[in-house]
Amino acid sequence: MTPSVSPEVGTIVHFEHVNFRIPDHRLAHLYFCMGLGLTRDPTRMVGIENMWVNAGRQQFHLPIGPPSPFRGEVGVVVPDLDAVAQRLAEAKGEFDGTLFSCTREGETLRTTTPWGHPVRVHPFGLLPGRNPQAIPYVELWVAQGTAPGIGAFYRDVIGCPVELAPANGTPSAAVTVGPHHVFRFVERPDGGAVPHRNHVAVYLTRYHATYEALSRLGCIMEEDEREQFRFHHIKDPDTGRMLFSFEHEMRSIYHPDFGKPLVNRVPVPWRVD
Repeated sequence: MTPSVSPEVGTIVHFEHVNFRIPDHRLAHLYFCMGLGLTRDPTRMVGIENMWVNAGRQQFHLPIGPPSPFRGEVGVVVPDLDAVAQRLAEAKGEFDGTLFSCTREGETLRTTTPWGHPVRVHPFGLLPGRNPQAIPYVELWVAQGTAPGIGAFYRDVIGCPVELAPANGTPSAAVTVGPHHVFRFVERPDGGAVPHRNHVAVYLTRYHATYEALSRLGCIMEEDEREQFRFHHIKDPDTGRMLFSFEHEMRSIYHPDFGKPLVNRVPVPWRVD
């Protein structure tokens, strides 16, 4: 699925990371680094309780904890899709007894992490964007009839460009959260919020104004800590009706991690003789 991307950027200027709780860093290294070809960040979180994995200018954050997949998928761009398919095939035996899967679907790979998190892998050049490694979108499956209200929430409350459009006949809202990056909310019969501990992190301008607007709607999850707050509830800005729930880590561009350089290696074969 190709996410729409607005040529404008609004209040959210950079989508930085997706956070998945997982129970095993060895399998995470096999899947994200050896398989997908991404890079464990060598400068931060190098202990045994958390690991950060770089994907171009973005990251997966993988703290130790009970996993809880969600309805939807995370998109990943790689420079060589065939190489990823080969490495994951060679690593398949390491994932026996887990929820790992990998199948070719058209020009993409549809995979799940060993704990069931859906990840769709795209070859560089298939989607808009100039980075050969990236996390271009997070797609979330929402209840039918909610996409227009979710789009209005991001447009009117947060200040993001939004495209409302059918995706293969299915209503959806594509929210621009940085150059060539979107959060996509797709209506499905099985869509809707489910309890999970995953979250996304973004950087924004209009930090205090955005906090106040979300606070008035009763969406705040963690209070303002001067450079960061969190919200989870997504509500109709006109009626206040709850439409969806997904945790957002909202960071000021004054946050010390804004614009930090990330190391990205050249992926190597799974087996080296």
